[in-house]
Amino acid sequence: MAFPLLSLFPIILIIFFSYYLYQKLRFKLPPGPRPLPIVGNLYDVKPVLFRCFAEWAQVYGPIISVWMGSTLHVVVSSSDLAKEVLKENDQQLADRYRSRSVAKSTEDGKDLIWADYGPHYVKVRRVCTLELFSPRRIEALRPIREYEVTAMVESIFNDCTNPEISEKGLLVKKYLGAAAFNNLTRIAFGKRFANSEGEIDDQGKEFNSLVATSFRLMASLSIAELIPWLRWIFPRTKRLSPSTAR
Repeated sequence: MAFPLLSLFPIILIIFFSYYLYQKLRFKLPPGPRPLPIVGNLYDVKPVLFRCFAEWAQVYGPIISVWMGSTLHVVVSSSDLAKEVLKENDQQLADRYRSRSVAKSTEDGKDLIWADYGPHYVKVRRVCTLELFSPRRIEALRPIREYEVTAMVESIFNDCTNPEISEKGLLVKKYLGAAAFNNLTRIAFGKRFANSEGEIDDQGKEFNSLVATSFRLMASLSIAELIPWLRWIFPRTKRLSPSTAR
């Protein structure tokens, strides 16, 4: 039994070496941490991703190559390179990688955020520029933003003057999130789901749950998303939606 296993070891070693050599010769890539076969740099990534990239940028430079499984990611860590990528060469670099969860949730990039550059993206962006985010529309919604910011400041002031709450400390994220939520719901639905005390009604809780579920679905990644040839082991045939995720 041991002899067949020993005979397979050189074959596995040759496969790993061939894979590494293929990746080195396939692209002329920026420097970066040395990837392992198949898994790439997955074992090198730290939990706080942007800090991990910042540490690697100090070692390898402002542009680095990171392999998430068999998927290549090129990370830029300077304002000049970010301007070159996002503004000067945006049309060539506008296509974004979509996981299966994102593809299902966005109808394979039919929205604005995840759409590839093309006629559909140009049409949707024109609608957003001329209708949704025009100076006239933004100015018309200014009273809503001013009201929600004022309500947020008043809420922070009331909690700061309350000894029971101020002694425990204030989490600014909570107030900013409430202001963003109220601003979004008033613009989208013409209704404020939270009262003056910050309590959200049932409709607001349901909408908040739907948004959280959508983000959780889009952010969920399995090993098959990073190593595409393993996807047959993890099939995903059902349409992802908040109702199916509950």
